[in-house]
Amino acid sequence: MDGKNVLVTGANGHVGYALTRLLVERGYNVRASVRNKNDQEKILPLSKLDVDIVELDLMEPKTIDSAMDGIDGLFQVAAVYKSWAKNPEEEIINPSIIGGINALKSANRAGVQKVIFTSSTAAIGRSGPNGRALTEDDWNSTSKHPYSYAKTEAEKRAWDYAKNVGMNLVVINPTAVIGPYFHRHTPSTMLFDKLLKGELKALPPQTFGYVDVRDVALGHLKAYENNHAEGRHILCTSCLDGFELMSIIQELEPELDLPKKIVPMWKMKLFARLEITRAMFGHTPRVSPETVKEYMNKITNYDANKAKGTLGWNPMELKDSIRDTINWIKQNLN
Repeated sequence: MDGKNVLVTGANGHVGYALTRLLVERGYNVRASVRNKNDQEKILPLSKLDVDIVELDLMEPKTIDSAMDGIDGLFQVAAVYKSWAKNPEEEIINPSIIGGINALKSANRAGVQKVIFTSSTAAIGRSGPNGRALTEDDWNSTSKHPYSYAKTEAEKRAWDYAKNVGMNLVVINPTAVIGPYFHRHTPSTMLFDKLLKGELKALPPQTFGYVDVRDVALGHLKAYENNHAEGRHILCTSCLDGFELMSIIQELEPELDLPKKIVPMWKMKLFARLEITRAMFGHTPRVSPETVKEYMNKITNYDANKAKGTLGWNPMELKDSIRDTINWIKQNLN
């Protein structure tokens, strides 16, 4: 792939920043989009890179068109990453679904050669019958969880649009993203912060797939540079339940007093209902009933062999990623 002029949307997010950083290192001319150029705190890390920072709102097509001028390749990374909102349709669903299509339409108008679209394993599901590892053929089509629904529907519509206009679209589906370079916590990194602060006395009954942000950035780059890349690509280093994750963290941080119990599902359901009741009085819920239903007490298993085989994607050891996540929090966010 020769197109060296690329646009990264959501470039100040965890994945967006790591990808922007990698592209600059590899000699690309990067236009990095943010919602607000005047928010100095949010764009400070980006401003230290040799990039063209532009203002872009995926819900405002005119801003996308101006950012797309002269661009060879688009990395459509921007999306809302949260599980609960007062108005989920306005705050979570529409920015992913409508915003994603707006970006693709603008790329098509600008004659962009290739689009790498960041989706998620939330659009794939948790696991198949009897714990079968899910593949790129699986879809999370029945979810009512706002984030999962948004990612699933956004990706489906992206595929429909790309096929209709003959767009060269490749999709990346990462699991929970950890690793360094985040400048504010995401739902995937917050757990580590709570563990470091001793704020978690018991573990939620859930298993997560994990992947390092540097490997996610590399997966995007490999998909862009590989002329034979097509379809979806699951990026998952490995899946860990709470005890497995605690075992690794305890080895890395032996002085930490880590939780040794799993919260029963009935308690999680009750806690989620109480949190939603408190939300009526301005409280931001730490967990919602939809999150409990979607993510907890579920076998989680993914097959990342397609990315490894077709893209040559070879992720780092998860233990090293967890170590770097913890060190990043200690050095930058405490």
